[in-house]
Amino acid sequence: MMNLYILRHGQAEPQRTTDELRELTDKGRVDTAQVVSNRLADLQLITQIWASPLVRAQQTATIAANYFSGLTIQTSDLIIPEASPVAAMEWLQSINRPNLSILLVSHQPFVGELVNSLCGKPAGYYPMGTSSLAAIQLPVVAANMGELLWLDHA
Repeated sequence: MMNLYILRHGQAEPQRTTDELRELTDKGRVDTAQVVSNRLADLQLITQIWASPLVRAQQTATIAANYFSGLTIQTSDLIIPEASPVAAMEWLQSINRPNLSILLVSHQPFVGELVNSLCGKPAGYYPMGTSSLAAIQLPVVAANMGELLWLDHA
């Protein structure tokens, strides 16, 4: 059984020379810390943190990682904004092992597509605004196999 926690990055500044360099705003930092701290008791099982390489996702992951001693942030191009949820599911299934609990920090549209696909819901069914955090339990990492345990918004 895998517990998957999906966190969309916090609010980011609107413009930069490239999208990859956009940083979190002060509000984005506060919202991220609040949503993670509100669910801290539920997140204690996290064994891995994975983040998109984009600056705002790395900053969001760093805020979350501050609540968990001994966990380092790992980076994957499989969870960038335009990533394929199917490819991500295949990757997650390949690393799945008993009692694995992963926090993924990523972006729209990827996070919305992944949550809805895993839970067998149509596009847009579960909204994932900035600093939204979803918890999904999966016996097998595949479409329609997840049970949404909760979804919190900043």
